[in-house]
Amino acid sequence: MTVGEKGKLTELELDRRVRERLLASGAFGAETIEGYLASLPDLEEQAEAIAIDQPALGASTQGPRVEPALDDEGSE
Repeated sequence: MTVGEKGKLTELELDRRVRERLLASGAFGAETIEGYLASLPDLEEQAEAIAIDQPALGASTQGPRVEPALDDEGSE
C-alpha cells in the first residue's frame, strides 16, 4: 500500500491501528506522520473543555456510590 493520492495521507491511513501497521511494513516513514501532524492548525483556542466523570480512573466528582444494604438472605 502506498500513501494516498499525491503524497497525502488518507483518513484510513491516519487511523492509529492502520498507521502502526503501515509504519511497521515500511509503506511510509515516521517523518511522513510527523510532517502531517506539524501541518495541522492549532485549534486549542476554539476547543471547549468538557468534564466527564470517569470513576474507573480515580475518584468520582459525583460523590461515592451508595449500594443498598443486603440482609443475610441477600435481599434489601
